[in-house]
Amino acid sequence: MTIITEEMRFRKRLCEFALKNGVTKAARRYHTNRQFVYRQLEKYDGTLKSLSLKSRKPHSHPNTHTKEELELIKKIYSRYKIDGLAEVYVQLKKRGYLRSYGSMLKQIRKIPKEKIKTRKGYTKHEEIRGQYPGDKIQVDIKYVPRECLLFDTIDKKYYQITAIDEYSRKRILEIVDEKSVTNTSRFVRTLEGLIGLKINTIQTDNGPEFVNNQIETNLPTLFEKTLEELGIKHRRTRPYSPWQNGKVE
Repeated sequence: MTIITEEMRFRKRLCEFALKNGVTKAARRYHTNRQFVYRQLEKYDGTLKSLSLKSRKPHSHPNTHTKEELELIKKIYSRYKIDGLAEVYVQLKKRGYLRSYGSMLKQIRKIPKEKIKTRKGYTKHEEIRGQYPGDKIQVDIKYVPRECLLFDTIDKKYYQITAIDEYSRKRILEIVDEKSVTNTSRFVRTLEGLIGLKINTIQTDNGPEFVNNQIETNLPTLFEKTLEELGIKHRRTRPYSPWQNGKVE
């Protein structure tokens, strides 16, 4: 549908006058130049629609997204949109995307909306608090600064594994010399005995010391296999959401 504007009516009057009295007189009467009159006469077919204003948007731009970039955005957005736009941008940067976060958002808005599918690997986070001692344990591992240790580290790094029961707030700590899935799996094997509680669920973040990177493999880690062997459920927080594991953090 073409919207008739005052500019279109002006051009029609100009063309009709030029056809009747000549281009030069039309240019003088309507205070324009003859080239403009000739351009309007070339388009004019007797209808207002033929004189409608055309889009001035350029057909191309040196900074526009390439076809490869648009395909990459669609692919990564389809796979990681459930994790949030920040995760989508991080994954794009890992694959060589050099544009800004705002540019990415502009292209994502143009993608047709689809029903979001639940991705395997971790359940959609819902706030479920421990209802009794041992119902839910939060576990995390952090680097321990050298000045916090009371012994000579000999240029070696140490890490603290922390487990805290959500209901009773009882904590178990252990210092290890490597941030690895081997140490975390060994820790959970002795956790029930140390904390003195039957554990129902353990919640962790998505670090490689707990789970594998889904981009590389979907196979379970030694930590996950150990929990399955012990009959303990495993909950994962959403990426870039440390507050969901806030008690142990």
